[in-house]
Amino acid sequence: MKNTILILLIIIPFFSFSQVKINGTIKDETGLLSNVNVILSDDKDVTVKEIVTGQDGSFEFDVSKGIYKITISYLDYESFFQEISAENDIQLEPIILKRKENILEEVVIKNSGSLIKRKLDKTIFSVQNSPIASVGNGFDALKRAPGLILKNDEIVMLGKSSVRIMIEGKMVQLTGEELKNFLKTISATDIKEIEVITNPSSKYEVEGNSGIVNIIFKRSKKDSWSDNISATHIQAKYGKQSLNNNFSYRKDKINLSFITGYDYGDTFIDQRMEIYFKDSPLKLKTHQKQNENSFSTRLLFDYNMSSYDKVGIQYSGAFIKSNLKDNIHTDIYNSSNEIDYYLKANGNLDGKKDNHSVNLFYERKLDTLGKKIIFNVDYLNYNRDVHSNLLSNKYNTDNEFMNVDFANNSNVNQNIDNYNAKIDVEHPSAFANFQYGAKISFIKTNNDNIYYDLISGSPVLDPELSDEFNYKENIQAAYFTGTKKINQKIDLQIGLRGEYTQTTGESEKLDQINKNDYFKLFPTVFFSYQKNEDNVFSFNYGRRIQRPSYSLLNPLRYFVNSNVSSQGNPNLQPAFIDSFEFSHTYKENLNTKISFMSKTNAFGVVFKLDESTQEQIVTQENFYTNYGFALTENYQLPIFSWWKTDNTLFLNYSVSNKTNNDVNASLKKGLEFYGSINNIFTFDKDGKIIGELNFWYNSPYKDNLFEYSQASSLDLAFTYKSIIKNLNLSMGLFDIFNSSVRKMSSEINGINQNYISYPSNRYFRISLNYMFGNDKIKSQKRNFGNEEERKRSN
Repeated sequence: MKNTILILLIIIPFFSFSQVKINGTIKDETGLLSNVNVILSDDKDVTVKEIVTGQDGSFEFDVSKGIYKITISYLDYESFFQEISAENDIQLEPIILKRKENILEEVVIKNSGSLIKRKLDKTIFSVQNSPIASVGNGFDALKRAPGLILKNDEIVMLGKSSVRIMIEGKMVQLTGEELKNFLKTISATDIKEIEVITNPSSKYEVEGNSGIVNIIFKRSKKDSWSDNISATHIQAKYGKQSLNNNFSYRKDKINLSFITGYDYGDTFIDQRMEIYFKDSPLKLKTHQKQNENSFSTRLLFDYNMSSYDKVGIQYSGAFIKSNLKDNIHTDIYNSSNEIDYYLKANGNLDGKKDNHSVNLFYERKLDTLGKKIIFNVDYLNYNRDVHSNLLSNKYNTDNEFMNVDFANNSNVNQNIDNYNAKIDVEHPSAFANFQYGAKISFIKTNNDNIYYDLISGSPVLDPELSDEFNYKENIQAAYFTGTKKINQKIDLQIGLRGEYTQTTGESEKLDQINKNDYFKLFPTVFFSYQKNEDNVFSFNYGRRIQRPSYSLLNPLRYFVNSNVSSQGNPNLQPAFIDSFEFSHTYKENLNTKISFMSKTNAFGVVFKLDESTQEQIVTQENFYTNYGFALTENYQLPIFSWWKTDNTLFLNYSVSNKTNNDVNASLKKGLEFYGSINNIFTFDKDGKIIGELNFWYNSPYKDNLFEYSQASSLDLAFTYKSIIKNLNLSMGLFDIFNSSVRKMSSEINGINQNYISYPSNRYFRISLNYMFGNDKIKSQKRNFGNEEERKRSN
């Protein structure tokens, strides 16, 4: 593979064509305007580039020679248009925006850009313009993004399950709890915007049973350096602290960013489970206190070798140490519904998790029309070491010790190595704009799990629970997309991606090897029709694949006590998803979307219950096909110039059909309603005090095996820009009524069970942020939008 990459780099064609720079500043009658969106389009009215002005109101475009049009549409100002002929570098006269006549002068919001923007294939949420989202960590910011909600302490997309996360266009290779921990190492103060892509085009990886979320960081500025320091305290039952620093330097051909973050503190989680066995129901309560100490870092270095050649290296890493203490109390009932005996367990888990990711990047511009070729080579290493002890004792109703029910010691190590290389070509032409490329990926994961039985008082190796599970996954992919503006009203994009996948999973204990070898095609279609200035209609279709994560394939069993455990399934197969979306946008404020989703060969949670032994094993099976029908309404309304609101209504009907009769459970269907109201207030004309009040409600609903209770959350936050330059204070109360958790209920093999978890969603947060350095420069975006994904782990 290394030789192939070197050959590709050597044979890159060498072309040199001249570029020109277009510079300008934007003002109003009171001064410079920052965060203004500036669009540069060609003589056919096709958008060439888009940029946001810096704090000094400046912008800069690097383009080939030609005729262009600058378009500016900003808040309560009149729209601005200007045609220019760029044959040499141009310094434009200051652009002065005029306020609309019906806007009151005394309540104009300064430095407040658009919160949500919609494009053909994605919705863009401006984190830096949200008081709630711009403070805290990356996980907090995602909860505020449009179309994303919090369900059982997991970020999911409306009408879909979970999300795939990209950082600067690069897919994060983590899922579940590990993904959440990774997002919490990112400071929200470093995030510029979040792109929500509900139906990704073929240039993106097709992995995932839902859309993609891409996190874009703020950019360093030309000929300057800056340093941003933030300190945050979160108080729930226990407290957590974080300290983050973002240093940026950009001079001549060098662009450097160095970001570090440190988090320390405790989290409390309260979990409840009820399993109604016929003769001996049980009720389990778990209190967890987790202490976590994490350090994260990100280093980005770009070097412009010439106006046509750019190279770069990027490293990100996280080092996490944690200790989890479990206190588990289980009531065992008899057939008369009276407590028969108790199980009291204490668990202690010490963990260490490290991940390292390195990216090498090379970009070559091939001509003045925008043709370019991009090479990327990536390496990811993820390592997790966990040592745990669990002791469960049995007591009678007089709280007298009877015997040791369960005693276990385990050592678990997981190591993941991922290598991938990708080539992307952007190829605009007079007929259409094309993108195509190819990717190869090699993933190897090793899970070494050793269990000891401590019932006798001395550790005895348990061969039934100990196992070494090795998994390999190789993927070769190629894609092609073509985008054409058929006329002034119609845009069309068609794409096709092909992926050839080979997997091997080997369990030492089971003496079993599971192999998969398949090639699949994944088409995408996007169509947009702009009927007039106020009405835009669009349609898109995409096909995706959901591969099981590594933990779901690992047959290792994890015990809560002698009655409850979880286990992976090495026989799981991938599921396939087809998504259709129809949408209408009115005046860029009201968006209506009707969608349909079909998931075939779907896998999900299955509870294997043994009535005779009162034992439950939580595992996964491919056992159903799911269909979803959804209606989404989103409306942005500036009630006053000092009060903006963003509202979402969502209706979803889900129905599933069982395809595996070995699963003895009836699947549920039903209607789900979700509504949210998000308000931003500016309390003074200088925009120094900004508040945000948000509320969401999710109705009870049914989905596959489960019934979910209703949930809601009320959040309140504000930011204050002090008289000290660049010093900001933020405070907030989240999930004020502690109502965001959901109760899950199911019935399998005639046995009912309920589950609920309280993961400290209610908390108070205070944050202080200070930036210093030379900030009077032009901003420029370093685009990693075509970088590829790192794969799954847990």
